[in-house]
Amino acid sequence: MSETTTEELTPALFDHSKRLYDAMLAASHKEVAYDNPEGAVPGAQGTEVDIYEGHLTRLFAELNLPNPYYTKILDVLKAQNCITQLRRGGGVALSRWCLLEPPTEEGFKILTERKRAPKGKVAIIEQRTNDLMKSVSRLEDYIDNLSKALEEVRDDLATMKRLP
Repeated sequence: MSETTTEELTPALFDHSKRLYDAMLAASHKEVAYDNPEGAVPGAQGTEVDIYEGHLTRLFAELNLPNPYYTKILDVLKAQNCITQLRRGGGVALSRWCLLEPPTEEGFKILTERKRAPKGKVAIIEQRTNDLMKSVSRLEDYIDNLSKALEEVRDDLATMKRLP
């Protein structure tokens, strides 16, 4: 008699998502990104990010991922904040994706539980509150970066005034 384990098997959707992310990461290159859409302001600190440029449909084929999973896999990666699209490709134009963080089993489980959660008013309000808190946190980080850049500009101006 064979011994059974209580270890949970990961769903195929998670495995496919992880394989796609890993392949995108392997083919990516590093770029410096800034929080503000205008690019670098004096004194702003950029963040190095991984950028994938290519045809995802071709990458799917190379990985032998089932075509019907295309949208679901991308939705899972976007919902876990693993990737964000910077430019849509098509024809000969390459799509550009920013790779933020690899997918996790825990994040996948939370995501699937959230989808199964009741859609009552309380659940909707909780989700909106969580989304607002994330937005506020991002805005606070952006304001902190701007404040630091402004301080550096002020210091530079003060130094310039002291020069003869």
